[in-house]
Amino acid sequence: MFLDTFFIAFTWLGSFYFLMPSTLILTCFLLWAGKSREILLLVVGFSTTAIAVHTAKLIFRRPRPDSLVHLVPTPTDWSFPSGHTAQATAFFLSVTLIAIRILPLFWAMLTALFSLLIVIGVGYSRIYLQVHYLSDVLAGMALAVFLVLVVNALLPNRHLPIGK
Repeated sequence: MFLDTFFIAFTWLGSFYFLMPSTLILTCFLLWAGKSREILLLVVGFSTTAIAVHTAKLIFRRPRPDSLVHLVPTPTDWSFPSGHTAQATAFFLSVTLIAIRILPLFWAMLTALFSLLIVIGVGYSRIYLQVHYLSDVLAGMALAVFLVLVVNALLPNRHLPIGK
């Protein structure tokens, strides 16, 4: 079925194995451009979220949904909150905040729309693939938004002397 294949592929956009290299690549570009504040937002926001979500899983220990049909292998860790959704939210919210700071308005808004669609798609894919409950996905999103906005608020408003 097309939707099965689509969501099996789409869910990887929230995977640590996709987002960590993406973070490193974007960090290299930002370093080259001398955007130290943006590097800190991306790296600290994403890393803090990844650590927090996996810590929360150990605290809550919520089992994953029972399903007779498994479209993907059931992950071995706990269900609450959704790591894929949290990581995608942290990465793409950071990218959006960076875009708003350094890109012209049209491109920043296009980046924001693209990011929002990816985050919603990743969250929905986790439910569609029956590896998370809706509450797992919403909690992952909320946790990531909170942490990235806190990191953003705590960063200095000026660039630090790294890069160029």
